[in-house]
Amino acid sequence: MARIIYQEFDIPIEPKKVRSPKKFKKIVNCCFINTIFLMKQKKDDFHEQNLTSFSTRVYYYALKEILQITSNFITWAFIFDDYIGMHHDNREETCERVLQIGYGNLSPRKEEVLRPLEALFSEILESIKKQSTNKWQKRFIDSIRNWFVFTNILMQHKMNDTIPTVTEFICYRWFDAASDMFLPQSFHFEIVMQHLVHAVGSVIFSINDIFSYEKETRENHLNLVAAIKNEMKVQVQEAIDKTYDFARAQIQRYFLLRNQLHHFYDMNDEVIKKFINGFDHVVRGIYDYHFKESRYFKNLPLKTNSLTKLQ
Repeated sequence: MARIIYQEFDIPIEPKKVRSPKKFKKIVNCCFINTIFLMKQKKDDFHEQNLTSFSTRVYYYALKEILQITSNFITWAFIFDDYIGMHHDNREETCERVLQIGYGNLSPRKEEVLRPLEALFSEILESIKKQSTNKWQKRFIDSIRNWFVFTNILMQHKMNDTIPTVTEFICYRWFDAASDMFLPQSFHFEIVMQHLVHAVGSVIFSINDIFSYEKETRENHLNLVAAIKNEMKVQVQEAIDKTYDFARAQIQRYFLLRNQLHHFYDMNDEVIKKFINGFDHVVRGIYDYHFKESRYFKNLPLKTNSLTKLQ
């Protein structure tokens, strides 16, 4: 594969992360090591991807117990996503069993034997229930269902050895991000907020797909860069650059919408302030996680003169 040149994003939010992240990561790692061992996965792979750093970058502002739960779930989601990407034969059954745990139809309390990732999800879900309302929990499980449904649709392309169109990939991939579960219940159905959430979901997946392209190509996973390369008949570097253009447009879209919220909401409202602060740091943190924490690279080949300012 030709050497790919990566670029920086200039995002007008100060980067932050949890104080004492090593101590925090150690707690999260302990939660997962037994599961990784039972799955016969290499511990080195788990540590090299630095999965626990995501939450320390994106949700650093959360209360300690909420941050712990969020990090546990996000780390689980990363591992589960890789798992279903590699195990095609029982993918739908695996997803359905997780949903049944979410809906309360499958539980170790009912003397059901759970697989390692299922048992871990069940534990995480129990901790979530202690910190959330029933309505939020339903939305949470529904967002996971959306993720599974659209992931399975995209996986059919992989099974058939085809590449989806760019439009199809973007349409389905956003649901994969499942970002709408973080929207406060009181604003969940408001169209302005839904547009904002959609922009953030597109930021999440496009930045991830830029930095994960080489790994996903090696493992034959679907990726936005690959879809652009295939549809536009361009070389890898040009496809990467076009994905950067798309990601920058989504970041701009988020900030343009964000800056107009005062027309619709009281910006002194504490719920609104916390929500916007949270999404600001999702946008900032998702980039820092991939770029600074180097999930996929130890050293990035960087185009040093490539900064594009956001207006």
